[in-house]
Amino acid sequence: MLTTLVTAMLVQAIAASPGGTQRSADPLAALNATGVGVLSLPRDTIHLEPITVHELVGDTRQPSPEATVTGHYQNGAFVAQGALAPAPLPAVIRRPLQGLWRLDNPAGAPGSQRVRVALEGVDGSPGVLSSVDDPRQQLPVAVTQAAARQISLGPQIQATEGDIVLEIPTSALGSASRYRGRLVIRIEGY
Repeated sequence: MLTTLVTAMLVQAIAASPGGTQRSADPLAALNATGVGVLSLPRDTIHLEPITVHELVGDTRQPSPEATVTGHYQNGAFVAQGALAPAPLPAVIRRPLQGLWRLDNPAGAPGSQRVRVALEGVDGSPGVLSSVDDPRQQLPVAVTQAAARQISLGPQIQATEGDIVLEIPTSALGSASRYRGRLVIRIEGY
């Protein structure tokens, strides 16, 4: 299970009232009225599919002979010899997260902000997921950000949406467990 966490910079911006005025009942509407981008997250908890044997085994075709297979008849049985090359295990297991975040900008507002996504374990360790049963047991996970895409939400609002891919190295898969962590989403360039 992953929990998204918006950094203090955005939380403070949402909690502050623009120009010292009274806070709106809808702080996001007040923030958007100031011309500052608004980060939205479609979900606050993300459940990843378990890793299956089929993902680890990959291609289920029969191993192909690397060299010629030879055979001969010996003691009433036919014996074949040859080198077989099974398909290699994948280096990483990928979990794409589509539409993880959206940054709304009023039309005409500068769109120079960048959104960065990082993963941390329950103890704050970067780049890992922590086991639910034993938080000291950690699984390294890389976050790869896909290119952000621009969308129009109407004549007044332009938005940027972003996806990520979590990459789990198969070499780190030592014991079965459930893992959790936090995705930290930062807006840079204000």
